[in-house]
Amino acid sequence: MNVDETVKVVTKTTSDLVTIGWQAGVGAIIGIAIAFVAVAILSFMGKRRLLYREIVDFGRRPAYAVGTMAGAFLGTQIALTGLRQTKDDSTTMAIIERGVTIALIFAVTWLVVAFAKAIESTVVKGVQASENQGRANRVTTQSQIIRRVAEAIIIIAGLVSAIMTFPTVQFAMGSLLASAGLASVIAGMAARSMLGNVFAGLQLATTDAIRVDDIVVVDDEQGTIEEITLTYVVMRTWDERRLILPSTHFTENPFANWTRGGSQSTGTFTLDLDWRVPIAALRAELARLVAASTVWDGRQATLDVSDAVGDHVTVRVVLTGATPGAVGDLKSYVREELVTWLQREAPYALPRTRVEVEQVEVTQDLSAEQVARAAEEIVAKQKAGAEDTIETVVDDSSSTTTEVEGETTAHGLGARRAVRLGRAMGRSLLHRARRGGLGPR
Repeated sequence: MNVDETVKVVTKTTSDLVTIGWQAGVGAIIGIAIAFVAVAILSFMGKRRLLYREIVDFGRRPAYAVGTMAGAFLGTQIALTGLRQTKDDSTTMAIIERGVTIALIFAVTWLVVAFAKAIESTVVKGVQASENQGRANRVTTQSQIIRRVAEAIIIIAGLVSAIMTFPTVQFAMGSLLASAGLASVIAGMAARSMLGNVFAGLQLATTDAIRVDDIVVVDDEQGTIEEITLTYVVMRTWDERRLILPSTHFTENPFANWTRGGSQSTGTFTLDLDWRVPIAALRAELARLVAASTVWDGRQATLDVSDAVGDHVTVRVVLTGATPGAVGDLKSYVREELVTWLQREAPYALPRTRVEVEQVEVTQDLSAEQVARAAEEIVAKQKAGAEDTIETVVDDSSSTTTEVEGETTAHGLGARRAVRLGRAMGRSLLHRARRGGLGPR
């Protein structure tokens, strides 16, 4: 190919590209105008219908993209039709046609996904406007799962459609479908964990085990279900942490759902107080506090003595609320106010420890030598008293009854024990006095 032929080819190609470009541009402008009119009409209708308003919110940009690519596709097809009539069908034209077609497929996929989001948002907002919060949570969870499944199917369909625009792929698709059985087995074994989570997510949505905004306890962690996807669940804890748990965790392990049958909850706390606590006055103060609270639901607010052992009594307070969070706030409020009332009105009822101290008055502090002498005198007197008692028992034994003999003998035994005790005390005092260097050695 010489220079003149090359120049002619380049000139022809440039002319064709310009022709395709301006026709595609005109088509894109027309498509954008049509999309703008459609969005304006839906916005006007959205003032009365929630669905139209949600379609506009989610589908405004996808609609402009579809309008642009649809107009460009039509303009490109018109230009290529004219060029084909002149028997000018180059590889460049085929690439342009395929590129515009793929862009249109992606734009349409984006728009269909936006429609799915709009439908989900409409259903969720409609059910949340009702007073049945349990049903609202259930529908919200199921809508999220269904929307995600639909998105996955739509995106996969869009990718397959884009790939099918290549002729070589269309030929290979037959062989691919023929080996789909073996491929599915291999893919299933490789993605066993992921597929298990997907089916677990579908199970959670259909069985209504957990719902968005449910309060659950999982592995000693309490939190609120924030999001449920096909493969994992997001739980927000009380300290604003997010726990990402696989869906299979909820299908294979036990967990507590505090709001499964309703959001109402009951909470208790105890106070250890003195035995003199005025129970009736404390119960009246509790009734006044819950009546003035905005989080008490009016079902139950009781105060009872649950235990009375040792040096204190245990008072148990039972409170109810519309939600577990409200019950927690109510417990803190009532506990603080009761403590303040006890400090102010009944300080004698606060818990205390009693100790009884026996005081012994000592009038004279004896020296060690005086203590020893006093001990010797005590021992001598106890010994003389015991001998007198024994002689009296012998003289009167013939004239007394059996009962008197028993009492006298017991008295004699008690006297002998006293003598032995006195002797032991005396020896101890003498030993202490000798160790101190006082008294006789």
